[in-house]
Amino acid sequence: MIMPWNRSELATVLTLDQCSDLTRALEEAGIDCHVKVVDRTLHSGSRERSGTLFQEHSCQYTIYVLRRELQAAIEATGLTPIR
Repeated sequence: MIMPWNRSELATVLTLDQCSDLTRALEEAGIDCHVKVVDRTLHSGSRERSGTLFQEHSCQYTIYVLRRELQAAIEATGLTPIR
């Protein structure tokens, strides 16, 4: 089970398609994941203050995996680790 104390952030993406691609690759590799969705329209203030910035991406998807499976998840998804 993925809990806050044993998880690592794999990626943060702005489209549902990107999120689906990553979670599908993790599922095919047998790696459990958790996705946190943040509605950015609630946090960006009014349109008058933020303009049209981020209007096309109203949600942010953060994908978490077990800390011990992070390297396998990076390899399964083809992501480049940040050092």
